[in-house]
Amino acid sequence: METKRPENVQVASVIVELKDRGCRDDVLKLAKEDLELGYPKELVAMYAEAGWQMDRCRKFSSIMRANSDGELLQLLAEGGFNPYQMQLLANYYDKGVAVAQLADVGSKGLTAYDMEQALKLVYQANRETGTAQGKESPETEIPQEQAVSMAEELRQREKELEEQQEINNKQASENAKLRTKVESLEKQVRELEQEKAGYDSEKRSILEERDRIYRQNQILLEEKEQLIADLEEVQKEKDGLEQSLKGKEDKEMAQAAKSSRDMGNHDFVAAIKGRNGETRLVPVERTSRRKPEGIRAFAEKIFGKGRQGSGLIKQLTGKGLNPAQMEQVRMAIQAGLTEQEVGDLIDSGFSAEEMAQAVEIVVAEKAYQ
Repeated sequence: METKRPENVQVASVIVELKDRGCRDDVLKLAKEDLELGYPKELVAMYAEAGWQMDRCRKFSSIMRANSDGELLQLLAEGGFNPYQMQLLANYYDKGVAVAQLADVGSKGLTAYDMEQALKLVYQANRETGTAQGKESPETEIPQEQAVSMAEELRQREKELEEQQEINNKQASENAKLRTKVESLEKQVRELEQEKAGYDSEKRSILEERDRIYRQNQILLEEKEQLIADLEEVQKEKDGLEQSLKGKEDKEMAQAAKSSRDMGNHDFVAAIKGRNGETRLVPVERTSRRKPEGIRAFAEKIFGKGRQGSGLIKQLTGKGLNPAQMEQVRMAIQAGLTEQEVGDLIDSGFSAEEMAQAVEIVVAEKAYQ
């Protein structure tokens, strides 16, 4: 095949066109070399636009550079052959096997090995019949019987190849079914993996929530321990205060007992709390119920003679209050309780200590109003 070296502008234009059609950079580089060698755009495009792997492109280019026939190149471009099969077809083309015969063998979908065996038989038959490249050679004429035998052997070989191809097709069908089954299983595996990923995410969320609750419980436990420690400290302070108060009360009671001994005729002394919390010792006589005249006289002694005709005197008469209770009534009057409130206090039946507490409550209530 004669080639004419093209202009650089033409080569660049073809390269841009091939690149626009999606040709890869490595293939473009090979195509540029072939174009610069002068091979036509139509032949270069056979492999450059086919989307082949680089090894097929190189093989096609090398066969094209060997001054191969355009009909052969068309067969190689459209036959779907691998690089080794391309070279086999090109080699037997160079040995004189016609393109039609090459196309017949190539159309059977044979493996490279089986294709080579078939091409050998065709080549041998052509040599024996003298029909290489469609020409008869007187020097290679052989007897008719031998030609018939060789033709029969070729047909038998083709039959065997057809049977092998049928087996291959059957195997390919089974492989396709297996491939479909494998794809289905792979899809199920992916779905299971996705489902597992969802479970893992949910598990992580549960573990994180568990850790959060655990940390929160730890904080609560620490707060609880601190609260218990605080309560124990408060209890210690309370016990200390109670012990101090008990000691103070014991001291006051001892003083009261001493005062009782010092007061001569009185049977005992009562400790009465005043308005401001102070404690007053009041001598109490163990006497029988006073007569109205005695109560009145005692009331006049506590409250003064100016109020002897008041209603309080009448209320006190006959109630049988002891001096400690009478003292609490006087302190209630001094604290500002109304006559009605004092009367209620007299009628309450409280002991002197309970009266003192009742007065404190009423005074506190008045202070908040």
